[in-house]
Amino acid sequence: MDNNEKFDMSEFSKEAEPKEEKKATAKSKSSINYKMIISIVIAVILVIIIVPSGIYCAVNKETPKQVIVDTFSSSEDQLVGKWQGATGVSAYEFKEDGTYISYISSFDFSGTYTIKGNKLTLFNAASNGNVVYKVKVNSKSLTLTLIEENGVESEEKDEIKLDRVDTIRTRTLSDIIDDYTTTTKDAK
Repeated sequence: MDNNEKFDMSEFSKEAEPKEEKKATAKSKSSINYKMIISIVIAVILVIIIVPSGIYCAVNKETPKQVIVDTFSSSEDQLVGKWQGATGVSAYEFKEDGTYISYISSFDFSGTYTIKGNKLTLFNAASNGNVVYKVKVNSKSLTLTLIEENGVESEEKDEIKLDRVDTIRTRTLSDIIDDYTTTTKDAK
């Protein structure tokens, strides 16, 4: 080979460098685009989870911790405790051993209970009767909706709303009558 026919490798390597740099730059740009897309997707998912959760917490006046506990604990675990209505006329105490006490004014009834899913069945051995409620419970409130009584489906879907309390303080019949007569006199 003479000098004119020699193949200059330096020129070949100069031409190859820009192609490799272009490939590296393209890979870098696609990597950045890929990372950006992943970041956007993660941000959107977080917004989809956080915003409705925040609204739920605000509406139900619960902390995020309470919502998480309510979500991952069973209704039976949450049901155990003392519950009382705002008027002070009715209350329930559900015990871990599957027994309950129901308070109506100064009277109380006891029995056993079972809960399956969102159905609570109260059985009173003294009257040999049972009542089935649809139950909605969380760490602060209990809502019982009557489904059936002694095997007969309820036509009216009466709801009982109760709050968790440390101590049950029911009102006597005379307290209720006094309030009624005072309210009636004030209305005249």
